[in-house]
Amino acid sequence: MSDEPEVTGKVAEIISDREVILNRGLKDGVRKGMYFSILDPASIGIIDPDTGEELGGIKRVKISMVAVQVADRITLASTFRTRSVNVGGNARTGLETIAGMMSAPKYVEQVERLRLDATASRPLGESESIVAKGDPFESTDQASAESSPSVTVWE
Repeated sequence: MSDEPEVTGKVAEIISDREVILNRGLKDGVRKGMYFSILDPASIGIIDPDTGEELGGIKRVKISMVAVQVADRITLASTFRTRSVNVGGNARTGLETIAGMMSAPKYVEQVERLRLDATASRPLGESESIVAKGDPFESTDQASAESSPSVTVWE
């Protein structure tokens, strides 16, 4: 990671389809521009169904976010990842048409949102947001935040 202190906590509130409030702030070492991974709590503290013994867990990232506003005890974090998608011509799929082949490509920037992608793997709940109040988070570095897979919608 970076020289920043590791910060862990929980999602306190969902503000919009791109923003959440985290329950840590300046007093906890959070600074504007820090990156966070919101984790799937179901992948932490896995219990063996046969023995009842705790087996450990894995860190399954729901989404990566960046701190955009930081107060003493809370942080407003937002999605930040974008991607360029061709919504125009020169399609290269089996569904292409003559008109599509003749049209110039048209690229649009899509941003990552908190809404659950219909094709995402389960056991995520059926609610619209992939992030819930109480989900754990941890600070991460920029490279990890930018490259970690997620189960979100791009619009």
